Amino acid sequence: MSASRTSHLEAALVETLPLLPEERRWSFRDMLAVKSGLSIATWGFLFGGATGQLVGFVDGVVAMFFGTAIGLGLLCFGLLLPVYRTGAESFVFMRSAFGPVGTSVLAGVLLMIAPFWLAILSNMAGAATEQVLIKLAFLPAAPAWPIAQACALGVLAIGCWLAALGSNTVRLVNLAAAPLLVLLSGGLLVAVFSHSGWQTIVSAVPPASPYDRETRLMLAVELNIIAALSWFGLAGNLMRYGRSAREAVWGTWIGLVPVSLLPGLAGLAASLVLGSPDPVEWMTPLVGPAIALAMLSVLVFANLSSIIGMLQGNVPTILQNFGARVRALGFAGNVAMFGIASALIIVLATDALYTRFYTVNAYFGAVLASAIGVLLADWIVLRRGRIRIRALHDGDAVRGGSVRRGVNPAAMVALATGFVAYHGMLEPVSQTPAAGFRWLSATLPVTAVAFAVHLVLSRILQRTRR
Repeated sequence: MSASRTSHLEAALVETLPLLPEERRWSFRDMLAVKSGLSIATWGFLFGGATGQLVGFVDGVVAMFFGTAIGLGLLCFGLLLPVYRTGAESFVFMRSAFGPVGTSVLAGVLLMIAPFWLAILSNMAGAATEQVLIKLAFLPAAPAWPIAQACALGVLAIGCWLAALGSNTVRLVNLAAAPLLVLLSGGLLVAVFSHSGWQTIVSAVPPASPYDRETRLMLAVELNIIAALSWFGLAGNLMRYGRSAREAVWGTWIGLVPVSLLPGLAGLAASLVLGSPDPVEWMTPLVGPAIALAMLSVLVFANLSSIIGMLQGNVPTILQNFGARVRALGFAGNVAMFGIASALIIVLATDALYTRFYTVNAYFGAVLASAIGVLLADWIVLRRGRIRIRALHDGDAVRGGSVRRGVNPAAMVALATGFVAYHGMLEPVSQTPAAGFRWLSATLPVTAVAFAVHLVLSRILQRTRR
């Protein structure tokens, strides 16, 4: 093997091997900054806006807080804490439940959404960059060329370059960005309230719906549970860098719950009274051109920091789960592949990015809820918090023969059963809820179903092998 190829492999594996205690250097402030930088971005405004299409402002605040807290709680016990304890990359840890091949299949499905998120982030950053250039008189008010699209590709390229520099770049960028992002979100929220007034926002009603208030509220809660679950492997991979479990957990929880509510509340209020959660569309009329210029610049920075964090958190999953040829590209090479896929979406499907936002998110929610149920059963009940890290990296059977040809059949059946059950509780595209949805949600019963099926089938398989 050539020296160049060897160096590529070594560089690729640096970010993916289990982290030792002395390699975990992020303080509470670092963890909070990174997770806040991730949460204050395009999707914060979009999830708030989607919530505003279901319920009013007060119900929306309740749905966003409790939905996000519930989702992150499930994710924390099912994946984040075990990943922190073992130091393993998120999907490497999941081999204990799904087997090496089963985990690679699951990783392939879930990673399909990453270029979509990156394209959405880049798209809003590109639109904001175009507005900045117009306000600085570098562009005419109505550019003839697709400048916003070109700016989106430029922001994506910068994000890929910075992400390829390593995990310390994520920490440094977000330490600088987090205070500005909090000010941006708080400023936009104040601007919306100053423009429309508290009474107008509180009394605003969402579009007409065939469902009663309880069902609409649960639909909003479900939306925000999925929003929290969608951090999945990304949050786990970044959480590994925390110096202590307490710092990692609190930095993650505060960054992904209370801090994430700032852009969510701004998007919620704007959706109800201004008709759009996208601040690029209504920022200038609300705060004036001078302040809008500063806010738009920070908005670009917000999405850039999230792009860096997403790439840094997701690329290790590719390196660990898709073979030597992928690892041979190195960390930077795989970042570039993500960038190319996202760039194609920006060029070919810009108009569909926001319209497909909720549909894509809902389908992945069905997978994530089922996966969390399997992981909870495997880690808490079957393993009781004990695991052999070496077996995960060697590809050995990780529980006495439960993995057959790289797949744990009990886990995969449980995953499929949960996915079907989710559709029975809430059809993702039409958002048609079942009779019991208004009291149970879809995520909680589906997690319980996947938990029970995995547990029962694992016991049966153990008995048949005796």
